[in-house]
Amino acid sequence: MKPPVILLQERDFGQKINATFDFIVQNFKPLILAVLYIAGPPALIGGFFMGSYQSGILGLIKQSRETQLDGLMSTFTSVGLLALFLGIAGIAATLAVNAYMLEYEDGNRSITPEMVWNRMKGYILRSIGYSIAMFFLAMIGFVFFVIPGLYLAIALSLMYMVMMRENLDLGDTFRRCFYLIKDKWWSTFGLIFIMGIVSGIIGYIFQIPTMIVTLSSVLQIGDGMNEIWSTVGGVIATVGSVLVRTLVLVAIAFQYYNLVERREGAGILGAIDNIGKTDTPRTDLREEEF
Repeated sequence: MKPPVILLQERDFGQKINATFDFIVQNFKPLILAVLYIAGPPALIGGFFMGSYQSGILGLIKQSRETQLDGLMSTFTSVGLLALFLGIAGIAATLAVNAYMLEYEDGNRSITPEMVWNRMKGYILRSIGYSIAMFFLAMIGFVFFVIPGLYLAIALSLMYMVMMRENLDLGDTFRRCFYLIKDKWWSTFGLIFIMGIVSGIIGYIFQIPTMIVTLSSVLQIGDGMNEIWSTVGGVIATVGSVLVRTLVLVAIAFQYYNLVERREGAGILGAIDNIGKTDTPRTDLREEEF
């Protein structure tokens, strides 16, 4: 049996990726269950709107020009509701993953969805407000120039972990993110980029039903069942995308712990304080900087 993963530890680029996969492998069932129980319901609802959107797009091809306008309005409504519920599912998944890792940091090794929910529920309203503020701030950056918006989006990727672990208000949370990511923006961007590619590749598995339905509609095979299968495919795709996003969220959490340790050395100080105690934590050699 592998030893527990140390969270508060300096890691280089490759070690953060390895730690992400090690953590997910060791905690796969309870972590995925927590994300599924908490983020699954809004993702499921979003899946129905995804199916409605796909059916609407396929239906527009067969409609006359007179009826296409009504179809477009229905499709746009489905897109809006899909975006809303996917946003809710994304925030829920982020809070669930962070809450799970905070429970793990506290020494819990039998973590249940109820424990995760109890830790995260007090941050739901605050996270929605913070998300709206981050969205508009990043959008302003993108409007004036792409690079400031991208910089803000990457820097504030640490926002939820800072908010939950350090319990800071909005202004202090933003300042803390910029402090931690100073001189480490590129390594954070690289980590999110690589893990995003990995999760995207894995996520294609959940897109297979949708691809099959689209192909059968184009070939006019099984037209009577395509609407039902579009809904099924949409549910699988949206729920799967939320679960796969766990890879990126865990990687961001490890980057947060890495940056905190680099700035403050809290993990080493804690290990020194525990020298001589029965359960002295493992303190591996500190890795080289990325």
